[in-house]
Amino acid sequence: MYKKGIKKPGIGPKINIGIVVLLACITLFAFRVYRVLISSNERGGYAYVQMLNFGLPLFEEQAYDESDYHESSMTLKNVCLEALGLNNLSHFGIINNEISFFKQGFSEQDASIASITVNPFFLNDESVSKVEPTESKVSGVYDKSLKTNIDHSKPRVLIYHTHTTEGYSDGPSDTVDNSKNVVGIGEELTRILENDYGISVIHDKTNHYLSFTTCYEVSGNTVKSYLKKYGDFDLIIDLHRDGGPQKKTVTANINNEDVAKIMFVLGQNSGRYAANKALVDEFEGKANELFPGLIRQRTDYKRAKCGPNLGLSDGSLLIECGGNVNTTQEAMNTAKYIARLIAEHLNRK
Repeated sequence: MYKKGIKKPGIGPKINIGIVVLLACITLFAFRVYRVLISSNERGGYAYVQMLNFGLPLFEEQAYDESDYHESSMTLKNVCLEALGLNNLSHFGIINNEISFFKQGFSEQDASIASITVNPFFLNDESVSKVEPTESKVSGVYDKSLKTNIDHSKPRVLIYHTHTTEGYSDGPSDTVDNSKNVVGIGEELTRILENDYGISVIHDKTNHYLSFTTCYEVSGNTVKSYLKKYGDFDLIIDLHRDGGPQKKTVTANINNEDVAKIMFVLGQNSGRYAANKALVDEFEGKANELFPGLIRQRTDYKRAKCGPNLGLSDGSLLIECGGNVNTTQEAMNTAKYIARLIAEHLNRK
């Protein structure tokens, strides 16, 4: 007779090994994603915003502004790839990860950076510039004929930084050390413009990047204060560095020197969009003529946080000098090319 309550031997709850393995993988992946996110000091939380957009399409439609995050490298895709260990899938990356010796002498940029040489030209003794120690050693870049007598009473160029603490690959991506961030590039650009081309510059080093959400408003107020004091400038430059692109996308070799490529950003919500665009057209055209390969394709947003600031002057430019994967030296090398383009615009008769 069958007796209730007596279990047959060997029969019990079965453990599904597949589910256990799946849960373990999900847990490990979630932990690695968490580690990637907390190890990044990039501002803005772009990956979180993307997840919010996926879950709340209405938020993306009404509140999301793509231009807020155009310099962010921490996309949801990049976070997941890094968590899976798939963020460096190239023959160089795989070999470097497996054989540490290769890291000492080889890099992907050695093979992938486009090599561009500006056609040489010849000068007679009378046209050779005797460069002082403070001037730039810019073979093939410096043009003595573009130098004028500097007038400090009327600054012609204003340089400032909305994202003041943006750093490069040889330091933190967000740093107040001006020798490792965009302010240092602005200092070098200022030095070249004044010493080599006689162009008076105000370089504002105010840290506008104390708040990610209000930084453009704060930097706009800085620009307005200078406009009130000096009137309009010939050029007003918001100097940034980009984030996200691969090294080969933001780097070129010009005159046997690695340089960070530059990119212009436009906002169609600028009150002076037509003038801003015409200025970018001119700069890009001159750069492609003199230094092919220096320019990346521009970014033109319908609605941009930088739009109102660009609308403060016909001479407004937002320039991205390289990206977070460039070294500080590569960005420094680019300063003399930007200076030459500015001198072409202001001093070429």
